[in-house]
Amino acid sequence: MQTAHETGIAFELLTPEEMAEADRLAIAAGPHDGYGLMRNAGAAVAAEVLRRFPGAAGVDVLCGPGNNGGDGYVVARLLGEAGVAVRIFAQGAPRDGSDAARAAGECPIAPGPLEGFEPAAGTLVVDALYGAGLARALDGPALAAARRCRDAGATVVAVDLPSGVSGASGMTRERSFEAALTVTFFRLKPGHLLEPGRTACGEIVVAGIGIPASVLDEIAPRTFANQPGLWREALSAGGARAA
Repeated sequence: MQTAHETGIAFELLTPEEMAEADRLAIAAGPHDGYGLMRNAGAAVAAEVLRRFPGAAGVDVLCGPGNNGGDGYVVARLLGEAGVAVRIFAQGAPRDGSDAARAAGECPIAPGPLEGFEPAAGTLVVDALYGAGLARALDGPALAAARRCRDAGATVVAVDLPSGVSGASGMTRERSFEAALTVTFFRLKPGHLLEPGRTACGEIVVAGIGIPASVLDEIAPRTFANQPGLWREALSAGGARAA
């Protein structure tokens, strides 16, 4: 399993709070507003689904009421426009006037209740319920949906982070979604690399969505992925000496 950090793209890790600040700073600077970033995020996930799973019988997109769910509505719309058979199952409606509500309004696929979700054979599941921002255990229909995916052996693509995994610590209070692929945005979060979250993520793709690296100057992240490129310059010119 390979992450973007392992291929040398970036070393900074952002907590969920720092990622929210990166979004805010990017929106303030432009040219993308919040909905523009959401559209870019959904497009990145949809592109990975189309590229990696062309043989899927269909795609079930599970949408929460927040921005992660908004990303899911964009994914569902784009996959439908590409000719994929798509169903949406939602837990709660987005808040009126929010970017997620706009994304839901522009998606022509009517959602069913998450309580009615049952994974079908050959169907891919996109987990766009909660992502890295969830600070509590999964419960109710979301917990049941995660269990049904595990029991059915469904292939899951997670948006940002498998729902139920803490973006800050990688810990889970209940059984989370377990993804074959996780598509996150701008930078990894600690929960992508710390167990049990690391295993729950499967393969990880970090997609650019229009947030400039310059926002990191103001955020000043203090957590980094421990990869050779991070500390190579600290080694002496002669290299490390054997003990």
